[in-house]
Amino acid sequence: MDNLVRRGSEGNIATLRKRGVEFVHGDVRNPEDFANLPAGIEFVCDASAHPSVVTGYANPFYDLSNNAFGVVRVLEFARAQRCPLIFFSSNRVYNADLMAALPRRESESRLLWDAAAWENMAPAKRAAGFDPAAGISEDFSVDGGQHSIYGLSKLMADLACQEYARAYDMPVVVNRFGVISGAGQFGKTEQGWLAWWALAHWFGLPLKYIGWKGKQVRDILFVDDVCALADLQVRQIERLRGEVFNVGGGPANSLSLREATAEMQKRTGRSAAVAEEPAPRKADVPVYFTDNRKVEKFFGWKPRTSLDAGIEQVLVWIRENERELRALCDSPA
Repeated sequence: MDNLVRRGSEGNIATLRKRGVEFVHGDVRNPEDFANLPAGIEFVCDASAHPSVVTGYANPFYDLSNNAFGVVRVLEFARAQRCPLIFFSSNRVYNADLMAALPRRESESRLLWDAAAWENMAPAKRAAGFDPAAGISEDFSVDGGQHSIYGLSKLMADLACQEYARAYDMPVVVNRFGVISGAGQFGKTEQGWLAWWALAHWFGLPLKYIGWKGKQVRDILFVDDVCALADLQVRQIERLRGEVFNVGGGPANSLSLREATAEMQKRTGRSAAVAEEPAPRKADVPVYFTDNRKVEKFFGWKPRTSLDAGIEQVLVWIRENERELRALCDSPA
């Protein structure tokens, strides 16, 4: 079920139907739309959200109604149906100010966490849930401001899932994902940045580094690995009640905006005009990659799709769907 409000998502319907997936046009904010779902649903995977960190400041209630209150509707549906739930949360639930204060250094192409400076810090001053080699774990603080309005809405939903799991003895898993990408994702300037970087180079669209000279770093998790984890969780969820997992590409699948630019130029033989804006966005973080050790321990899962293979999958998809994607890229919507 999807409301199709995001331009480009309607293009996935034909692919879903070819694979035997029934599509229902509906909105998680509307209780009436849940009545249109077929009977006998046995499992819910909730990936619904308005996903942009950038646009939430202009209309906070839109993010909150979609990402927080809408998830409560989903929880109520799952409770009534007595079915398990996987919730797609976000690393944006963590405190951005605290993350930006972690010691870091600068290389030619990226920012890095400074392991030596971290080791020299007094233990009492070290933030919990951080390892400069492994990344950010589930124990990192969610307190304070600077999550972004989007992050606030996801944190509200995240906590609601944990609370319902315990209050009503519901099988619920919360996955706090890093950046998800892959073939079929129509990226935009405000969300889906790796796919957007590929599209911009393919079609010659402008790009911009906002803050940190384009050296900010994220880890990339590709969609095949998301599906592999969901399959494992579906099979084991009855033993879990509100368990939270950080899930991402990890340090091996991390890259900066500058590195992504170089990679796309090399692979496509094309370039995009890149502007620079010195001031970072509100609630942005200079470096983030995921500590996957908990999810690996629970499920024996780890990301299998390398950065190299995943980027190639995205570019193959663009080449095979160039005509349709060009029309979307040219659209003002």
